[in-house]
Amino acid sequence: MRTLLPSSTIGIIGGGQLGMMTVREAHRMGYRTVIWDPDPDCPAARLADTVITSSFADPDAAKKLADASDVVTYEFENIDPGTVEVVEKLKPVFPGSRILRIARHRKNEKESLQRAGFPVVPHVSARNEKELDESIKRLGFPVVVKTVTAGYDGKGQSVLRTQADVTALCRSYAGRFPECVVERFLNLDREISVIAVRSGDGNVTTFPVIENEHRENILHVSRVPAGISEDLRTEAVGLGTAIIDHFDMVGVLCVEMFVTRERKLLVNELAPRPHNSGHFSLDACSLSQFEALVRCVCRLAVPLPRLLTPCAMVNLLGKHLERIDIEAASRIPGVKVHLYGKKRSEPKRKMGHVTILRPSAEEVEKIVREIEAMIGEDGGRTQPQSIRQSMPAV
Repeated sequence: MRTLLPSSTIGIIGGGQLGMMTVREAHRMGYRTVIWDPDPDCPAARLADTVITSSFADPDAAKKLADASDVVTYEFENIDPGTVEVVEKLKPVFPGSRILRIARHRKNEKESLQRAGFPVVPHVSARNEKELDESIKRLGFPVVVKTVTAGYDGKGQSVLRTQADVTALCRSYAGRFPECVVERFLNLDREISVIAVRSGDGNVTTFPVIENEHRENILHVSRVPAGISEDLRTEAVGLGTAIIDHFDMVGVLCVEMFVTRERKLLVNELAPRPHNSGHFSLDACSLSQFEALVRCVCRLAVPLPRLLTPCAMVNLLGKHLERIDIEAASRIPGVKVHLYGKKRSEPKRKMGHVTILRPSAEEVEKIVREIEAMIGEDGGRTQPQSIRQSMPAV
């Protein structure tokens, strides 16, 4: 594929906040955009040059997107790979349907990583209650049960500590037991993520390693730089680079990892698109993960991102917007508030984020605690070095 220069058109499947931020960066760089999303009020719809409003299962809409675009990408992985294949037959799609088929299905993802020799959490698959019981006998309580598809922000995931928990979970399925991955519950030191970017020529760059803290299985705070040793940082970057190379992927890949108490790395999940934990890059890096994506899909060089200052990103959920004084938060030195403009607010729905930029990690952490107090999260503080649940990022 030739290099696409402004004013070429980038098509994006999905119009959520990730699509919106990608559109914004594309426009800043001189590109046109077309969004495909079923929701006419999706965040990206306000910015895109063209909006296709139709179900993701609509093949005519897929063809319309392809016809209007010079290249196509997607902003989330909970879409049918067959839909992406329809577009792929007509226009280049980065990343394509191959990595989508793997990353959207936890069992496929773990098996693919394991076959390639990458370290993953001990796990067993289960398709019914009998197999769930057998999995627990093999792994031992406690375990983490995750549905193989459509699991994000804590959806489709449960920690089982007793047989009573198993009974309650099976009852909640009401006879429609979904295929699941059963993971051994681990005592972890912390959770980190590496955002790797791979160009069409095979060149890989990475953003600084990110340390992530979760509340109720939803990403709460991301901190950069991560509080890990230089050796572990190098190992994490190497692992992220090896994985994006292994899948021969062009685009942005977030590799979520666990750090065990023994300082070993385990791969948790893959996200083949810009990631919530990478939002810090909009304000704290020499280029953002969204600019990196635009550069990749248009065959432009991707320079190594430089961290300009220590920082943190705090997610704002619907329940937080009911509490926070946006004006007061914006007056705090080093704070930037990003709101996504979603019309429908739910307690656990991501509605925005706050980026905190300060000269030192200590100053950043002080303001993190101020923001937590504003949003009512100061009572649930977990020290980053004492994360204890094998649960996913987003």
